[in-house]
Amino acid sequence: MPEETIKTEMIRLLPKLRSFALRLCRNPDQADDLVQTTCERAIRSLDQFDPATRLDSWMFRILQNLYFNTVRDTANRARLFDLAMLDFEESYDGAQAAASSLELQRVQVFIGELEEDSREVLLKIAIEGRSYKDVAEELGVPIGTVTSRLARARLKLRDWLEAKDTGAHARLRSMPGGMG
Repeated sequence: MPEETIKTEMIRLLPKLRSFALRLCRNPDQADDLVQTTCERAIRSLDQFDPATRLDSWMFRILQNLYFNTVRDTANRARLFDLAMLDFEESYDGAQAAASSLELQRVQVFIGELEEDSREVLLKIAIEGRSYKDVAEELGVPIGTVTSRLARARLKLRDWLEAKDTGAHARLRSMPGGMG
């Protein structure tokens, strides 16, 4: 069966597919989305369609599988959300959350004050998750340069965190290449 004939037959099946989807979902909007996804999947998978089978059976099976996958995925997401909310409700501490937010702001300010080359490498690798090789190629420098810039940034961050804990910010300001 030529592809255009198959697509024409798919169009003829739309009312039946929608009716079936509506019986499964019991929600017109979800049924429409399900029919659309079914048609997209069928068109993308035309090379897998066996002309010896009935097109309507094939498409109804796609629709049904998509529906069951959606139901299962929704149930899994709901279960995971419930678990996360249990952890959140048991462990949420407003004062701690405010302190953490303030701490994050301070770290962002500190990172903003790093030398540009160190800051750029730190953000690309530690925040964006990029590889040393990709960063080196993007910046046009050897991997060893990327490694040293990252090491310097991490060392300064560690020293800053330790100094912050002991209240010795002045020591950092006097360090060569420090923040001040």
